[in-house]
Formats: sequence, structure tokens, C-alpha cells
Amino acid sequence: MFKLSCLNRYVLKTWVFPFLALLFLVTLIFLLKYLLFWLPNLVENDVPLSLSIKFFTSLLPTILLMTIPVAYFFALYRSVKTFQTNSELDALYAGSLSLFNIFSPILWVGLVLSAFLLWMNMQLVPVSKLQMSNTLDEIGALHATPDFTPRRFTNIDDITFYSEGKNKDGSYAKVLISDARESKLSPNIYVADQAVIHKIDDGLLILLNKGNQFNGASTRINLTQFDAYQILVPFAFESGFRELNSESDFSFMQMKTLYQRLDTSNIKAKAEWDSRWIPSISLILLFFIAIPLSLQAKRSQKGGSFLWAFLILILMEQSQLILYHKIELGDAPRWLTWVLESIYVFGAVLLFSQVNKYGSLSMKRMFPFMANR
Repeated sequence: MFKLSCLNRYVLKTWVFPFLALLFLVTLIFLLKYLLFWLPNLVENDVPLSLSIKFFTSLLPTILLMTIPVAYFFALYRSVKTFQTNSELDALYAGSLSLFNIFSPILWVGLVLSAFLLWMNMQLVPVSKLQMSNTLDEIGALHATPDFTPRRFTNIDDITFYSEGKNKDGSYAKVLISDARESKLSPNIYVADQAVIHKIDDGLLILLNKGNQFNGASTRINLTQFDAYQILVPFAFESGFRELNSESDFSFMQMKTLYQRLDTSNIKAKAEWDSRWIPSISLILLFFIAIPLSLQAKRSQKGGSFLWAFLILILMEQSQLILYHKIELGDAPRWLTWVLESIYVFGAVLLFSQVNKYGSLSMKRMFPFMANR
């Protein structure tokens, strides 16, 4: 049976509670961000509660993919700073323990979390992205109405619609409508200053304000002025929602399906496959980066190590994202993904080896040629 030593239990205790607290807090912040953005639209359009919950639930796996590494990094950062501030590191150094020996339990937990992130990114996240996309389309179809392009004639069920553009309130300005449905003895033409379109149970209701109606044959045209006029257009809205499946996009494919697509020449499939390994690899790298950064400030008597840690996280995430899109578009070769990761691995291991050997970072030890300047 695997048993933890007293030191390992103590180290894990100093890390696990900050990790859980940070994970909850950061995840909640991300959820609130999406909630504040989407909730007014959902409420305004009377979206059913079950559909709203389904949408927000689909966001959770993608959010956790970002928040778990962040919580792991800063919880480790805090643990090391606590050991350093309380001079516990000095006592453990006196017992011939290195930084790797002291914090290795957190590394083992990181390996478990890394495997969990890989499983999430291969299996769970694609399913959640597919669910989110379908849920958004389903929400859009609930109150969908055609959006007419300005200065273009658009035909719907023998009704031709033309406008000069949209007003700030969403109404259409300077409208011309030709109604040539079979129910009409002759085409009716409407010219109005403003039109407002609503979706009702029977179809589209077009409300015209301040205009003229023309009807009749070419030899006899009747002109009728109006301040308000209504046109009902029966319209089937059920066709507005088209459910996607896992074959619709590479980002929706689970591990087995995506792996089978690697034999094709499509670079998007290969870029998607490579990108799914990055979060799990990055989490392990954060172990070797967090410890050097947390020890740097005490030696140099300078603040700002926390800011450096935050900036490094942003740099890693943004550079990986930009490179992924470049490869997906064919603007960069696929092997650059692994070159970038190799650079991060080399830098992280170099930093950690210095603090593990000497207890702190030293630019002169890392770069001897700088000592002569």
C-alpha cells in the first residue's frame, strides 16, 4: 500500500486547499463573465430555463481546461512562498533535501491532473463544444427572423423586400415591398418610411409606417396613403435550426475519430490533434516554472515576481493559440508546435535546475559570460 511520509502530507496540505479555492474562484469568475454577457439576451428572448442551463453547462469543460492549470500554478507559487517566508526551506535544506525532493508530491498530483486534462481535451471538451454550438443554434431558432441586407432585393414567398438600411432601434428605413402572392389579384407595392418586423405564431408580421400602397393593372393604378399598415407573411421557422454532429467540424471529434482523420492531407485535423496535447504538457511545465519564480523575489529583494508569473502564463497561452491558428490556416509548418513546446521545456528545466542546485536564480551562474561585464 502506498503511504505518504509526514513531509509529503504537509506539503500537499499547504497546496491542496489554495488549489481548490483558486479553482473555484477562477472558474466562478469565468462563468460570471459568460453569464453577464448572455443572460440579458436569454431573458429578453424568453429562452426556456432548461435550454439556458444546457448552454451554461456546455461551457464548463472548456473553462476547466483553462482554470485547472492556473489554479495549479498559483497554488504551488503560494506554497513555495509560504515555505520560504517561514524559513521552513532553510530547515529542509539543512536536512539535505532539495527543492525537487520537497515538492515532488505536488509534481505527482500534477501528472494526474495532466492526464485528466488530456482525457478532457480528447473526449469531453469536443462533446461540450458540439452541445454548445447546437444549443446556440437552437436558441437562435426560437425567435429567428430574416435579416434583410440593405440595398438588396430579397424574396420570401413571392414577397420582395428592399430597404436603404437599419435604424438604431432595429427598424428598417425607406422600405419598398412588392407583394405578388397568388392570393392577390394584382401585385401590391408598398413604399414606406419605416418598417418593423416581428415574429408571431402565424409567421412574419411587417408593420409599415407613413407610406403609400400601389395596386392594380398598368392601365389603372390605385394609390392609397397610410400612416400604419400591416402585412402578414406565413413563414415556417422550424427549418431554422440545423443540428450539427461530430463530423461537422474537427473540434467536435473525439480522440478516435480525430486520430483516423490524421491520414488525410487536411492540415486542420493535424493542427487540432497537436493542440489537444498542449494543456496537459503545459501543466507539467508550470511546476518547473512556478518554483523558480516564487524564490526569485526573496533573493533579489525586489517585488513583482507574481506579475512575472502572470505574464508568463499569458505569454504561453497566447503564443500557443496564435501558432495554432497559423498552422490551421497553412501559414506555418506543423512542427513549429513542438519546437515552441521544446523551447518552453528547455527554459523551464534550466530555471528549475538552477534553483534546485543553488536555492535561487542567478543570471551570472546561468550565463557565465555576463559575469565578466
